[in-house]
Amino acid sequence: MLRSLNSQMSGTQRQVATGLRIEQASDNPAYWSIATTMRSDNGALSAVQDALGLGAAKVDTAYEGMAATTDTLAEFMAKVVSAQQDGIDKKKIQEELEQLKQQIVSISNSASFAGQNWLRSDMQGQASEAGAKTSVVSSFNRSEDGTVSVGTIDVDLSKLALFKNGGGGILQKEPDPDLGYGLGTIGGLLGFSTSGYGDVPGPVFDQPFTITKFDVVTVAFSVGASNDTFVITKNVVDQALGGQIGYGFDGDIESTADWAKVLLQATFLNKAPPDILFAAQGGAPNIFFRATIPLAAELITVQPPVHTRTLPPEGIDILDIDVTDPDIDFPTITLVLDEMQQKVISAGAYLGSLRSRIAMQEAFGNSLADSLDRGIGRLVDANMSEASSRLKALQVQQQLATQSLSIANSDAQNILSLFR
Repeated sequence: MLRSLNSQMSGTQRQVATGLRIEQASDNPAYWSIATTMRSDNGALSAVQDALGLGAAKVDTAYEGMAATTDTLAEFMAKVVSAQQDGIDKKKIQEELEQLKQQIVSISNSASFAGQNWLRSDMQGQASEAGAKTSVVSSFNRSEDGTVSVGTIDVDLSKLALFKNGGGGILQKEPDPDLGYGLGTIGGLLGFSTSGYGDVPGPVFDQPFTITKFDVVTVAFSVGASNDTFVITKNVVDQALGGQIGYGFDGDIESTADWAKVLLQATFLNKAPPDILFAAQGGAPNIFFRATIPLAAELITVQPPVHTRTLPPEGIDILDIDVTDPDIDFPTITLVLDEMQQKVISAGAYLGSLRSRIAMQEAFGNSLADSLDRGIGRLVDANMSEASSRLKALQVQQQLATQSLSIANSDAQNILSLFR
């Protein structure tokens, strides 16, 4: 009995000392395994919370830089408008503009956190290129079969970069088309031509691109003896994609499915019934041209497209604006500055939405960690009140057992003394 009491006291003392009912696998293998796994997951969640904090700091830094750029651009626009007045000293205004330019450059250079600067990127051109996206670790997930995965919040840097190496940033002119950037191959259509009967293969979509309000792509084609053209502009893109989730009326064409919808809009939906000759059909991975039923047996011929812009091919760079230039085109400059400002505002809104999402994920992560702690506690924590009471009871039982053993031993000695 004393040995049994000593063993029970050892286990109860361990519970009181550690606060755990199940400390070792031998105490309860099933619960110990679950609790150990949950502790590991909780550690991973803690690392995720740290990563979210780092991501939030990066977003905050970029947001402050974008907000400051918005204010500076507004002042820049006001100066350019003032320079259009007759009799004003444009040299003095240009001096102010130069200071504002340097301020914008300073903002873009200094908006850096942990070695990353989202406002000044090494990206060149399109969003599909390597380095155009980054991500913030946002969650740690364990599925029912035990496999684990890490969730992320993706950040599209192509929407944020004020300046890019090679051009194409929010405040820069488009890169030289000879470098392969800008509109690039216009989703595979640039340089494309074809002819044939039935379903004629269309352009193969190769990379995302943007049709701005300054771009006009005109394609001449014929079906049999009938000749026509279709035109792709930002308005056509907005018509085709404006009703789908995630499209921000920004002229972005990001997939083969998007491109097929734009071609269908231009070749079929925007045509009056007598003028409809064919339509673009299909989606990922193929697009093809199909003649309307009355012309189904006729030869389809598509000529190479012609791309024109309402701005100079190289566009306008904010750092190149000079109001003292006698050949300056003020209406175009004002239009471009407004376009830049709207892009900066959109970028600020994008960062604001990221900021809100990270904050919500942080709050959820904290609640989830607390929930895991409580779950682990229910599995393995000892009832301290019960364990303390039991320990005291066992101590009393031990003392009684010791006294009983002592009495028994003394009685035996008394009996043995009679035989001496």
